[in-house]
Amino acid sequence: MTSAALSSPVRQRGSVLVSTAAFLLVCVIALTSAELGYLFYLKREMQKAADLSALSGVRQLSSGGCAGANAEATSKANDNLSPLGFTATVSPGCGRWSAPTPDNVTGFSAGGVTPNAVRVQLSADVAPLLPYLGSRALYAQAVAITGDPLAAFSVGSRLVRVTGDSVLGAALKGIGLDLSGTSLVSYDGLANVKITPGGLLGALGIPVAAGLDVGQLNTLLAAQQVSLGQVLDAAVTLAGQSALTAANVTLLNAISAKLPSVPLNVLLGSATDTPAGLFAKIVAPDTSANAALTTQISALDLITSAIGVATSKHAIDAGINTNLLGLASVTSQVGIIEPPSIAIGGVGAKAYTAQVRTYVRVKTENALLGALLSPLIKLDLPIVLDAVTGKGTLTDMCTPALKDASGKDGAVIQVESSIAKVCVGAIAAADLFSKSKVCEENLGNMELLNVLGIVRLPNNHLNINALQGGGTLTLREGDKGTTGNSLNIGTTVADLVQQLTNLLFGAPGTTPSTAPTGTQINNLATELFNETGTVGHANYTCNANTNACRSLRLAKVKSNIETAAANSGLLSGLLNGIGDLLGSVLGLLGGDGCTYPGLLGSTSNAGCVSLIGSTLTKASNQSGGGTVSNTLTVLTGLLKPVLNALGNTVLTPVLRDVLGLSLGETDVNMMSLKCGGTARLVY
Repeated sequence: MTSAALSSPVRQRGSVLVSTAAFLLVCVIALTSAELGYLFYLKREMQKAADLSALSGVRQLSSGGCAGANAEATSKANDNLSPLGFTATVSPGCGRWSAPTPDNVTGFSAGGVTPNAVRVQLSADVAPLLPYLGSRALYAQAVAITGDPLAAFSVGSRLVRVTGDSVLGAALKGIGLDLSGTSLVSYDGLANVKITPGGLLGALGIPVAAGLDVGQLNTLLAAQQVSLGQVLDAAVTLAGQSALTAANVTLLNAISAKLPSVPLNVLLGSATDTPAGLFAKIVAPDTSANAALTTQISALDLITSAIGVATSKHAIDAGINTNLLGLASVTSQVGIIEPPSIAIGGVGAKAYTAQVRTYVRVKTENALLGALLSPLIKLDLPIVLDAVTGKGTLTDMCTPALKDASGKDGAVIQVESSIAKVCVGAIAAADLFSKSKVCEENLGNMELLNVLGIVRLPNNHLNINALQGGGTLTLREGDKGTTGNSLNIGTTVADLVQQLTNLLFGAPGTTPSTAPTGTQINNLATELFNETGTVGHANYTCNANTNACRSLRLAKVKSNIETAAANSGLLSGLLNGIGDLLGSVLGLLGGDGCTYPGLLGSTSNAGCVSLIGSTLTKASNQSGGGTVSNTLTVLTGLLKPVLNALGNTVLTPVLRDVLGLSLGETDVNMMSLKCGGTARLVY
C-alpha cells in the first residue's frame, strides 16, 4: 500500500468540515440579509405611510383645522400600516413651517396662529424574522406643508353718496379731493374688475426676479416710485378698458388743477407698518412671493388708492371761504395726511384708510366788520379736524368656524378707527399737512380771543380726544361690510362748538375771570349805543340829537343786551339793572340823562352812554351760583352766535358736502381670499 493511499481518508474529512463551515456562513449571511432587507422594507413602508399621512392631513387644514388634520393623518397612517401586520404609534401635529436651520432641520414648529404644516411621527417595535433576534424599534417622520392663506382687502371711510356721484367721484371726496364737474362715471365699470400686483408691475415695466420671497417683494415695492399717470394707464389696460386712457388724461388734468405744483407720483409699497405706498407691507409667512403677486385686487380700489398716495401731504382749497354774519372771515383747506393703502397677506396684514385733515381758520381780522363786534373782539380760531382715520387688521381666516352654509371660506377683519380728532391752537404751516399727529405733538398755545381786554385767552389751546370706534367683520371673497357707529354730523359739530364755547367763556356754572375796568365798560356802552345809529333798521336808524331819537336807540340797546344775556347761558334770571334803561329812573329830579331831563337835568348822547354803562357795571345772578359781571355776560352772548354759525355754516358742510363722510363708520372690501394651496412634502 502506498503512502498516497493511506493519506486519502484524512484529506476527505477536512474537505467536509470546510464545506460545512462555508455553507453555514452563507446561511447566516443569507438570513441576516433577509432580516436586514425585511427591516429596510418595513422602514420604507413606514416612511411611505408617514409621507402619505402628512400630505392627507395638511390638505384638511383649511376645512377641518388642526383637529381635522390630525384625525385625517392618523386615519391615513393606520390604513397604510395595516397590511404590514403590526401597529405603530401615530403622533400627528400641526404648526408652522419655515426654512430649516441648524437648530431645526425639519423647519417645523408646533402650534402657531395660522398653521401651514402637518408633521407625522411613526414609531413601532417590530418582531424579527429570526426568533433568536430581539424586536427592533423603527421610526419615521414626515412634514408636509400647504400654501399660506392669502387675502387682499381695503378699508375706507363710509361715504355719503349724492345724486350724480360716480363711484370714483364719491371715493375721491372721501380722501379730500372733490372733483365735482368732472365726468368720472366711465370708471364705475372697473368696480368689479380684478387685476394682480404682478400684472401691475409688468405693465409698469418693473422686472420681478424668479424665486422672489415676500421680504424681497416688500423691499422692491418700497423702492419703486412711478407717476400717477403710469399707474392709471396700467390699471385700465390690465382691466381690459384701454379706452379709458383718454379719460385718464382728463382725470389727471382735474387733479392738477386742484394741486398745480404737485408732481403726482405714486410710491408702490411700504417697508414698515406705517402706511406710505399703494400697498401696505405684505404679511405672508410663506417664503415665496408668487401668491402675493397673483392675488386679485379691485382695479377701482387700486386707482382710488393711487390717487390718494399721489396727492397726500398737500393742502387743497375746500371751497368754504365765507364770512360769518359779517363778523369773521373763514378760510378752509383739506388734504390727505396719510394715504390709503391696500392690504395683501395672511393673519396680521393691515390696510389703512386715508387720514383726511380739514383746516378751518376763523378770524375777525379782515372780515367785513361793520357790526357791533367790529371794534370789540379779536377772535382767531385755527381749527384742525381729522376725519375718520383707521385701519383694518386680518385676525383670523380660513378656519372651519368661518365657513358659511355653502362652504365658502371667510376671514375676520378687526377695524379700529379714530373719529373727528379736533384741536384748536398754533400749528406751524410746515407741519399742518405734513405730520400725522399735529394735535398731539405740534400744537402750541396762542391768543384765541381778546374782547376789549376783558374776556381773554392769551395763552391757550383746545385738544378734543378722538372718539374711538370700530368693530369686527367676517367677510367672504367679494363681500363688502361696514362697521362702527353711525354718528350724526350735526351732533359731532355741536359737541365741538360746545367745547369751544366752554373754552372761550367757561363751562356752565363757572364765572369768567377778569373784572372789567370803568374804561372797558364805557367802551362797550359806547359801541352798543353807536351801533344803533349806524345800522339801518326802521325802528332805530336815527342820528338826530333829540330825545325821541335817543329813545328809539336806547330801546334797541336794551333789546340787544337782553338777547345777548339770554344767549350767554350764564344767568339764572334777568340781567340785573336792565329795567334802568327804560322808565325806572324817570322819577329822579335829574332825569336819566338820556331821554328824560327831569326837573333839574338835561339829556344827551353821552347821557345815554352813561346810563347804559350803569347797567353794565352791575352784576347778576349766575346759573351755577354766585354772580357774574353784566359786561361779561353781554360780551359772551354777543360772540356765541359766531360759534354757532361756525358749526352750521362751515364745519358741517365741509364734512358732509365736501368730503362726503359719514362719521363713525368704516367700509371694508374683501377683494380676494384664497385658503391654502398645493400640498407638498418638505421633510
